[in-house]
Amino acid sequence: MKQFFTNALLEWNDNENTRSMPWKGEKDPYRIWLSEIILQQTRVEQGWAYYEKFILNYPTVQELAAAPEEAVFRLWQGLGYYARCKNMLAAAKQIASQYHGHFPNTYETIQSLKGVGPYTSAAIASFAFNLPHAVLDGNVFRVLSRFFDIDTPIDTTAGKKQFTDLAQELLPHGKSASYNQSIMDFGAVVCKPQQPACKSCPLAAKCKGYQQGLTALLPVKSKKLVIKKRYFYYLVLQHKENVYIRKRTENDIWQNLHEFILIETPGPEDPGSLLSSAAFKAVMKDIRYNMDGASATFKQQLTHQTIHSQFLLLSVSKKPEIPGYTAVPRDQLDLYAFPKTITDFLRNRELTLF
Repeated sequence: MKQFFTNALLEWNDNENTRSMPWKGEKDPYRIWLSEIILQQTRVEQGWAYYEKFILNYPTVQELAAAPEEAVFRLWQGLGYYARCKNMLAAAKQIASQYHGHFPNTYETIQSLKGVGPYTSAAIASFAFNLPHAVLDGNVFRVLSRFFDIDTPIDTTAGKKQFTDLAQELLPHGKSASYNQSIMDFGAVVCKPQQPACKSCPLAAKCKGYQQGLTALLPVKSKKLVIKKRYFYYLVLQHKENVYIRKRTENDIWQNLHEFILIETPGPEDPGSLLSSAAFKAVMKDIRYNMDGASATFKQQLTHQTIHSQFLLLSVSKKPEIPGYTAVPRDQLDLYAFPKTITDFLRNRELTLF
């Protein structure tokens, strides 16, 4: 079974795999690392353009390490999961200082980089250096669990160990790069999460999950994802040509990105109620303002949270002091990195005064 599985995947990769990506077949560890960081929690279709932008702007790890943080975050803007970007910058600086600008070339040293876990280490080690380390991502979990009919939950310690051991056993000697690429591509285009192409699958004849009608039930997860709802109300406070913003520094979503004056509420509020709330008065105190309008509600879906945002447009004739916020020219907002929900607002000119 195991030998058949490995051989069939390699044969499929050689003869039928037409999946194209700009980093596929890449041997430069920097580019492989960059693609893997971008593709964490991001679809290939979305990450493709970002990868090309980063390679164009920062063709080497030394150039990325020397780049201004704000410029890198602006380039990342829209990808989400900004901790990835922060870790990526830290790892680039680590390579520049600790490894003198040379990308580390062993599994252990690669994994010592900030934000690099076992999967990314295995991917870089195998693709760049053809080292014998099997990758284990969502595609691989799915393919292995279906073919071998493994119902151990993949989000448990026992499950991770079982799949890690199996993936390593299946790795062919001297062909780790080809095999890892083939199993990931196979999970993306054949053994898909929904509507897998089982009838044309070259593994179907020996796939236990397919033969027993269990494809839709595998892989198994023990924990159900709970989505938290959050309600953000942004005060777009304008004084002449300036608007107030701050950088988010809390250990929360969108860390290191900028935002307008934020009031978060436990539930949805209408603008009238918000303007008379204690939270609003705590921010504005005795500042005299004009209410110029309110936007529609914007919705941004994150993995564990749904963010509902609304923007209230306020203007003042006398420049106020808002602790923690800075007044910046509104024609310079493009110089700052914002979360997607704010960039969507700024781009919708029908709803704003910008």
